[in-house]
Amino acid sequence: MSLTLAQFKQLQEDESIFIIDARPTEEWIDGHIPNSLHITPATAKYAVAMELIDKETPIVFILPDTMGQSVMAYFEKAGFTNIKGYLQGGYKTWQEATLKIDLVIEVEVDELAMDIPFDEFLMVLDVREEAAYNRGHIKNSISIPLFEFTDPGSMSELDEHFNIYIVSENGESNTIAASLLKKQGIHNIRIVHGGWVAVETLKEKFTITKNKEKPSEDSLPSLDLLSDN
Repeated sequence: MSLTLAQFKQLQEDESIFIIDARPTEEWIDGHIPNSLHITPATAKYAVAMELIDKETPIVFILPDTMGQSVMAYFEKAGFTNIKGYLQGGYKTWQEATLKIDLVIEVEVDELAMDIPFDEFLMVLDVREEAAYNRGHIKNSISIPLFEFTDPGSMSELDEHFNIYIVSENGESNTIAASLLKKQGIHNIRIVHGGWVAVETLKEKFTITKNKEKPSEDSLPSLDLLSDN
């Protein structure tokens, strides 16, 4: 259902309704409606897996200028049953009404490498799964897997005095993490283009560390070998 700006703003006041911006990443980065979550057909799987949204979550869409209807069709086919509609004219309608917008800074991986030694408040926030983080990560980075972003305890160590650089696996889910942080009032963030895949292409510019894996039960010495007999 197409929504006028007035209808959209009325729905926006309902905190149970999620505004999902499904435009391409570069468009969302350059400007978006405050508190919107950037979830596209390519990243919907992450949002569902982390229980950010479920198939019954009430949703209002900001759709891309082209292929908007196909995006709607994707979510409907995927089983989302509580779609309230989409803003007629999309983000352009919001812009033309000169309403408040938000944006995100994207940096290349070499910029991150240059900033680390000189910014004492810089925090690399690694949102990959724990196993991937343990296999290798930027020294002193903080690990908060994406699925923990809905856990207040996990997010308690983040606040505005840090300059937060988000690193995901390949950059695909960076904007989900960024939009979630912004929705929680944390705006001093940057996303690293290409994520960990890009870091590995310039790993000589970083200090990469690993976490020791816990020994499995099969690798532990038997009780017989530990006995005095």
